[in-house]
Amino acid sequence: MSVYNFPRLFVEGFEGEEYAELEDEKVIFKRDKGRFGKVPYEIPLEELVDLIEEKTKRAFLIHIPNENKVIIVPKDTPVKILRASHLKVGTVVKEGDKIEVGDSYAFGLTSKGEVRRLRSLHSGVVVMVHWEPQGGRDIYHIIVAPEDKIKVLQL
Repeated sequence: MSVYNFPRLFVEGFEGEEYAELEDEKVIFKRDKGRFGKVPYEIPLEELVDLIEEKTKRAFLIHIPNENKVIIVPKDTPVKILRASHLKVGTVVKEGDKIEVGDSYAFGLTSKGEVRRLRSLHSGVVVMVHWEPQGGRDIYHIIVAPEDKIKVLQL
C-alpha cells in the first residue's frame, strides 16, 4: 500500500514558502520568488473561483506528488462546483480524475445515520478537491473543469 501525499496548491500572484514557474511545457519548483506561490490547500474557495459566474479568478496549478504530475488551470477557466456537505463525507474522486454525468463523487453520512451517494451533474476533470475546515459538518467542494481548458503535465 502506497502512502498518500496531499496535493500542493500554487496560486498565481501569491507569496509562499515555495514557488513554481512554467517554462516550455515544464514546471520548475524553487525557493526563489516566482509566478505561482505555494498556499495552504484550505485557502478560501472564493480566492480561486468566482462562485456566481463559475469561473476561476486567477491561474493556479495543483502538484500531485503520488502521480508525479501537475494540473494547470488558467484564469477565467469555466468550472462546475460539486458540493458535498453532510455530518461526515467521504470523497471517491481525486485531483486528475475524469468524471462523467451520473458518476459518484462522494458519499455522505446524514445526521439520521443514512448514507447518501452524491452523483455528478457535470463531466470534466477534477482539478481540486477543496475542504472547508469549519468544524461540525464536513464540507467539500469538487471543482470540475472541461478537459480542453486545462493542461496536465507529467513531471
